[in-house]
Amino acid sequence: MHSDDSPRQAQDDEQRRDRADDAATGGTQRRTVLRALGGGVALGAVGTLGAEVSTATGADLGDGVNLMPPYYCSGDQDLGWDLMDEYPDIETVRIEIEPPSMGESQSTMDDAKRWIDEAHEHGYDVLATYHHHPHNGSADPAHLQNAADWWVEHYDYLSQDAEFTINMMNEWGNHQVTADEYASAYDEALSTVRDGTSYSGPIVCDAPGWGQGTYRLADAVESIGDDDLILSAHVYPVGWNATTGEYLAAEDLDVLEETDYPCMVGEFGSMPQNSDGDADWSAIIDHANELGWPVVGWSWNGDGGGMNMADPYWGDDCSADSYSTSDYFPVVYDKLGDGRTTTDTPTATPTDEPDTPTDEPETPTDEPETPTDEPETPTDEPDTPTDTPASDALVVDDYDGDPGWASHRNDLGQWCGAGSFENGGGEETGGALVLEYDNGGWFQTQINRSVSDYDDLVIRVSGANGGEESEVLFDMGGVRTMLADVTDDSIGTSASEVRVDMEAAGVDRSSPSVRLNFWQGGSSTLEIGGIRLE
Repeated sequence: MHSDDSPRQAQDDEQRRDRADDAATGGTQRRTVLRALGGGVALGAVGTLGAEVSTATGADLGDGVNLMPPYYCSGDQDLGWDLMDEYPDIETVRIEIEPPSMGESQSTMDDAKRWIDEAHEHGYDVLATYHHHPHNGSADPAHLQNAADWWVEHYDYLSQDAEFTINMMNEWGNHQVTADEYASAYDEALSTVRDGTSYSGPIVCDAPGWGQGTYRLADAVESIGDDDLILSAHVYPVGWNATTGEYLAAEDLDVLEETDYPCMVGEFGSMPQNSDGDADWSAIIDHANELGWPVVGWSWNGDGGGMNMADPYWGDDCSADSYSTSDYFPVVYDKLGDGRTTTDTPTATPTDEPDTPTDEPETPTDEPETPTDEPETPTDEPDTPTDTPASDALVVDDYDGDPGWASHRNDLGQWCGAGSFENGGGEETGGALVLEYDNGGWFQTQINRSVSDYDDLVIRVSGANGGEESEVLFDMGGVRTMLADVTDDSIGTSASEVRVDMEAAGVDRSSPSVRLNFWQGGSSTLEIGGIRLE
């Protein structure tokens, strides 16, 4: 789930007037300009299309909720069907599946099949989503092809006892991916699934830009050979549309509505832990309802940032066999009930297989919910008084409470988050982020800019036991190995610096994030006092 870039500043008044003028012409200027530019240049003054010119309608699905079970409870938790069954406006469940073979999931393929089977048995339309959250927002075609190959390998097993709709991959494509690049990558992935499986239903394609790139997706589908698709947007307060150069707006859905494909909102939520986004998520969902699109809320359970409709949260309690509604429940449920609008377009939508698809994690999500690709002006000097970093160091986060870990923003304005720790999503206290782990937990902080001018990643850290570098998996810029393998430093019981020579380690510095994974069997507590680049 979620967006993955810091939003850009709003365009100046002249650009806004240009955008309004383009909208008044019915959007033809926008499509002409985008085609001339290959469909992939981020424009600051483009128009939107009014709903009155639309030809598509919603997918033949009901409204519903997302489930994010793979990061908790060894995949063995009760999913809360008894409570869900009490709320008839939930007709669809979108189940995120983290591939067990890729080292991030606590669950197995048997668990994933159980989730799908149980949802089907309870009468829900099921969307199953390939969701490898380190690749949310990736623009690497190989990552999308990994998803297609995974479906080829596992579709027959997962569908043995229950029908479901395939959501190819959660939130593939960043804000820079062009329409042509998106179309090319999806053409190959779609062909792989069609040729390699017996699946003949519609395939859900998330918009690029963490689900917010509606214009790119609308242009891309004109070049995609597969006609049996569902186009999906993801909507959060931090939603950023790189084509308009502004926060996502209700009218940004109209460009999808005018295509000959059914559409939906595969994720939405108020993101209460995040206060620095200006997208009017509620108005956007109201507009989706007016268009007859199914809307699928984030989330029933499994979000690491408080967006859970059911209590208790799986990150706090794996033993529950009964649930109650949370304070967040009405935020999502009050938007449900207008879905299941059928389409009479050429897109085939089978009656027994749902048509929908996520942060974010995003993204999100324990999934890094979701976040943007264009950073705000970073702080240039770390605030840790015990360090003497280079004067031109780039501070990723110094954990001084500003902007605050709970805001899911680091000092670069980028998304950050954690989950599955003994202390939930971690706690910022005393100038450090405290992560208590017992063979479980993930941490991520995004950079999303070129850092090729910097040599070292520097983490100021201490551990309860010392030597934790041998228990922590390091993941940055395509390098995924134990932290001890990429540093000559050791984590001590008092705060010290652990340095990673990024070039020597083979880190791709074009647009990295820093991830740490704690499912290697260890048990301890880390206190991270700061992360910077020098």
